[in-house]
Amino acid sequence: MSEPVIEVRNLIKTYQLGDVEVRALRGVDLTIERGEFVAIMGASGSGKSTLMNTLGCLDKPTSGQYLLEGIDTATLDEPALARIRNLRIGFVFQSFNLLARTSAAENVALPLFYTEHTTDTNQRVQDALTALGLQGREQNHPSQLSGGQQQRVAIARALINSPAILLADEPTGNLDSKTANDIMLTLQKFNREQGLTVILVTHEPDMAAFADRVVTMRDGMIISDERRAPHEMESEASALKNTANVTADTKSAMALDDTWSFARMALSAAWRALARNKMRSALTMLGIFIGVAALITMVAVGQGANAAVKQQIESLGTNLLIVLPGATTSSGVRAGFGSASTLTVADAEALKKEDPAIANVAYQIRQVGQVQYGNQNWGTELQGVSPSFLSIRNWSIVSGRALTNEDERNANRVCLLGQTVVKNLFGPYENPVGATIFIKNVPVEVIGVLEGKGQTGYGRDQDDTILMPFSTAERKVLGVSTPTQTDSTTNSIYTQAPNPFGIKPKLAGYVNIIFVQATSTAAVPVALAQVTKTLRERHHIQPGQTDDFGVRNISDITQAAESSSRIMALLLASVASISLLVGGIGIMNILLVSVTERTREIGIRMAIGARRIHVLMQFLIESVLLSLIGGSVGVVTGIVVSKLISAIAGWPTLLSPLAMLSGFVFSAAVGVFFGFYPARRASHMNPIEALRFE
Repeated sequence: MSEPVIEVRNLIKTYQLGDVEVRALRGVDLTIERGEFVAIMGASGSGKSTLMNTLGCLDKPTSGQYLLEGIDTATLDEPALARIRNLRIGFVFQSFNLLARTSAAENVALPLFYTEHTTDTNQRVQDALTALGLQGREQNHPSQLSGGQQQRVAIARALINSPAILLADEPTGNLDSKTANDIMLTLQKFNREQGLTVILVTHEPDMAAFADRVVTMRDGMIISDERRAPHEMESEASALKNTANVTADTKSAMALDDTWSFARMALSAAWRALARNKMRSALTMLGIFIGVAALITMVAVGQGANAAVKQQIESLGTNLLIVLPGATTSSGVRAGFGSASTLTVADAEALKKEDPAIANVAYQIRQVGQVQYGNQNWGTELQGVSPSFLSIRNWSIVSGRALTNEDERNANRVCLLGQTVVKNLFGPYENPVGATIFIKNVPVEVIGVLEGKGQTGYGRDQDDTILMPFSTAERKVLGVSTPTQTDSTTNSIYTQAPNPFGIKPKLAGYVNIIFVQATSTAAVPVALAQVTKTLRERHHIQPGQTDDFGVRNISDITQAAESSSRIMALLLASVASISLLVGGIGIMNILLVSVTERTREIGIRMAIGARRIHVLMQFLIESVLLSLIGGSVGVVTGIVVSKLISAIAGWPTLLSPLAMLSGFVFSAAVGVFFGFYPARRASHMNPIEALRFE
């Protein structure tokens, strides 16, 4: 006699339905030897299905002992029980329980997803289908197969991992008599030829007649156990070739868990699930797609604006202080800074000489005047500047040469043209360098063309200007400054000298602006203090008196502008991130619906060996795949939209690799976060209740 493969001792199963206890099994004792074909019969409510679920490790008894191949199943954890259902036990159900919209080959291959060894999957599936007469039907969906063919697919799925035991729960209940006989002959064939232990649950005596042993149940107890003449198996070896020690097999699988196979299984299952619902998957991705695209576009616009502001400020110079003359006073009314002539070339030279925190100094005078070349004329800003002006302002020459110290000493009639002046005076293919233009009717040679700087933040065109040496402007072109500070002589003890010819007094050496460059960014506050102290001393301003000059810190303006731009960029990114969160909520809602729709599928997967972690990872990976695909498309769309905005609207945009990477990673994080709850809910389903779900 062969060893027992199943041994049940005093098995009791009690269900609690509210305040009522239902005893489904009442002290069942049963021993099934390897290679037997046993039919369990009984009316509805007799306990045969409960016994089948317990033997299949889908349910645990309230008390008693269940030994499977000598191992007490009560000592095994959930992964070990799932491993048994996958490798040692095959299930055949009355309603076939095939996955809809999935081919016969994919249904048969389902148990292989939960094993480590999947290298020969296609061949094993083909062999199983051929053995059951389904060659040529591999790609047919269940709806394209007859009832008998569907049940054969279910049998092929149950036998794909060569189990030691086959549990068949009313496998012929939905079939006609001829097809039912064919299915039973198939089961009998596997039992006779391969030594497969078959346990059949049925209420039909003619189906039970195919078995070698009939166990009858009533009210949760076995009332009869009839044995028939045993059949001769081909060999004991053929029966034992499918056996393996459950504990050793399970422990080795647990110890040698193949991470790559598991990941491949989860990805494959998730991808197939998404592919079966293409439209719903696409609509679910839409929220993430819009969110990522909006995030990248808004960050690009925000950073483009930030870069434009920074570029405009840098065009003024780095580590820069601007010193403006004081204000005029007339009848008690004070004008703004720059309205009086209080700064001189000597002040600028003293600042450079006396203040160690200052690296360089430049100064300028400016007027608006008319310039003429040939038959073209243009009104522009005329500036007389010191030779260091260009370096302090970070202003490059695109053609020709810059102003030199020699030009300043000799008051050479030379000038540099801004891009706007060039466009208005010269043709598109004409080189202005070397040309002679008339500035306020004074001939001046063009020695260079300035690099374009664009507009300032308040809209002034920095390229609409002409630069010439300060000495040239003062002596030959613009003239010297006129005093703008009107002195009142009402209370003066001195009499003003007479001016019989009405000649306006002229002040040589006065400047409109002094540019001061600090040695470093950190030295700007020190330079500011030194400039203020030096000028107060030179202008003999006593403590408590108002300064006749003003100092502007460009670094403060820079920091304020950059801070505003950063806040705007963060605001735009935050608004776009809300779209991602909305997309994540959409994913969670769809997955919750999907879990409900696929409850039976979850039960089927658990019955054929899926662990809770497998189900959890499948739904979680579906969520992450939805997010990543939507995120990838969103990244590409965001780049395209940013380029279109820049090209059509003319707004500056700056694509950020960090924003693109962050959007992609954030989309994955959204998938994990919002997909975890539906996935966890799916993994904690009771497989028996899931299989019964309609």
